[in-house]
Amino acid sequence: MTKTLDLGALTKNQNPRPMAPSPAKKSLCFSLLFLAMALFFTACATSSRQLWEKEVSRGWAAGFKPKDLSAPPFRLAGLQKGESGTDLVVYLEGDGRAVVRGRPSADPTPSHAQSYDLALLDPAPLVLYLARVGQFMPSYAGPQYQLYWSSGRLAPEVVQAASLAIDEVKRSTGAQRVHLVGFSGGGGLAVLVAARRDDVASLVTVAGLLDIDWWVQNSGWQPLSASINPAKYANLVANIPQIHFYGTSDRVIPPTMSQRFNMMAQFSDFSRAALDHDHYSGWTRSWPRLLNEYVIPIRNRNLGAPVAKEAI
Repeated sequence: MTKTLDLGALTKNQNPRPMAPSPAKKSLCFSLLFLAMALFFTACATSSRQLWEKEVSRGWAAGFKPKDLSAPPFRLAGLQKGESGTDLVVYLEGDGRAVVRGRPSADPTPSHAQSYDLALLDPAPLVLYLARVGQFMPSYAGPQYQLYWSSGRLAPEVVQAASLAIDEVKRSTGAQRVHLVGFSGGGGLAVLVAARRDDVASLVTVAGLLDIDWWVQNSGWQPLSASINPAKYANLVANIPQIHFYGTSDRVIPPTMSQRFNMMAQFSDFSRAALDHDHYSGWTRSWPRLLNEYVIPIRNRNLGAPVAKEAI
């Protein structure tokens, strides 16, 4: 016979109040939680190291060597081809694995470094691939740094760190001019780095995030409240020869992004070029042609009149 339990008829004795866990149980819970967190971040660090070893390995034949660059308050991972030269070409990585299921990840290291793919194809004698804060750097991943790949992915200290890393490579190589290439969020970073420097001779973005306020408003992403909007500094890069590539099938960065950026200032040498690509696929295949037809000719142009830079 099935019994029906009347929950409303339970007495206090029948439904005793839960006992508080003993100090020993609390200590055990905290220990298990600490162990779980330690194992999680150890796994992240292992993954970052493995991904870094993969990138170092595939760049070796092309002459790229790993760099650990001082960029206070961070250190940035880089890969460099060439030891000296007048012109330094810098490829800035995208946001990587910044957000997972709507939350900041513990480690933003990209499973595939898109900007590095492009750098490997560049025939320039002096090339630097520069990762973003936390990427391939387990010591700078984790909760205390998540701001710098979430709402602060283009924070002032992120821009400063990239610029300081470029300064370090310039000093060691004797380079005088800098050519910036940025993919996705690295495109917005390229604009902001160029806005604070007077040695940038060309600026190229690939599916670049150039107006974060408009992007957040139209994409539904969380506001990048701790970041600087590249669009607000368009006037400081207006005299730099530049081209912005965009994908007509890109659902991450709308094709109108670079068009909006073009409306922000009176540019002296501004181009846009459309390709039938989405945000991630196709760019590596097209890059040799784009280099020859667009990018290298821009690098060979003279730097425009100097523009007064303001601290950002």
